[in-house]
Amino acid sequence: MSGLRERGHIEQMFDLLPDIYFYIKDRECRWVMCNQACLRLLNFRFQKEIVGATEKDFFPPKIAALIAQDDRYVIENNHSIINRTELIVDESGHLTWVSTNKVPLLGKDGQVTGLMGTTRVVSRSEQLPDDYRQFSKVIDYIQANVAEKIDIKELAKISCLSDSHFRKRFRSQFRLSPQEFILRTRLQAASKMLITSDEPIIHVALACGFRDQSYFANQFKKFFEQSPKRYRATWGQK
Repeated sequence: MSGLRERGHIEQMFDLLPDIYFYIKDRECRWVMCNQACLRLLNFRFQKEIVGATEKDFFPPKIAALIAQDDRYVIENNHSIINRTELIVDESGHLTWVSTNKVPLLGKDGQVTGLMGTTRVVSRSEQLPDDYRQFSKVIDYIQANVAEKIDIKELAKISCLSDSHFRKRFRSQFRLSPQEFILRTRLQAASKMLITSDEPIIHVALACGFRDQSYFANQFKKFFEQSPKRYRATWGQK
C-alpha cells in the first residue's frame, strides 16, 4: 500500500483542482489516498481517516456495490474505465450524478497493484461525456417532469429511437433501465428536498413523483437503508 502513495506526490497536483475528486486504491479496492476535494466529499479532514476504507464505508449499499464492481473490473482485467456516468452521495447527503475515470496502476513487475481514479460532478446535462449526449434531452425531460407520470415511449420519441432500441441503448450507457433511472432521479430530488426544506414528508413524496408516502418511504429506505425521517435528521439543516 505504501508504494502506491509514492508516485511522485500525484495528489499535490490534484489538490489544485477543487472540482475534481482524485483517489488511489490498492489491489483489494481499499482507499490509499485522495486529494482534499475528495476528503471534503467524504466528510473527512485527514488522509489517515480514509486509508484502508472501502466504498461501503462511505456510500449507500447499491451505489457502493456498483463502484466496487467497476474497481474489480479495472484491477482484474488491467483495463481502464473512461467517462462512466454514475450516481454518488455528496458531502451534503445529496444524490448527484458524476463522470468517473479509473485506470490500473502497475508495479515494477508489470502486475496491477491498484487503481487511480478521478470523479467530476455533472451538474448539467450538457456536461455529460460525449457518449451520453444522445440522452441529454431525455435527462432534461425527466428532471423537469419528476413530479409527473413519465412515459418511456415519450422518452424514446425524444431521443429519436424506437422503444426497444431506446431501452437497450439507455441501459447500456447508464447500467440502469429507464424506469430505474427515473426512480433514481426522483430519489435524488427527494433527498435534496428533505435536506433543504421543512416540507412534510408526504409533500416531498408527491412533489418528487411518488404516488403515496408509504411507497416513497419503502423505495427510499431500500436505496439509502434509512427512512426519509432519519435521513433528514442526519443530513438536514442544523
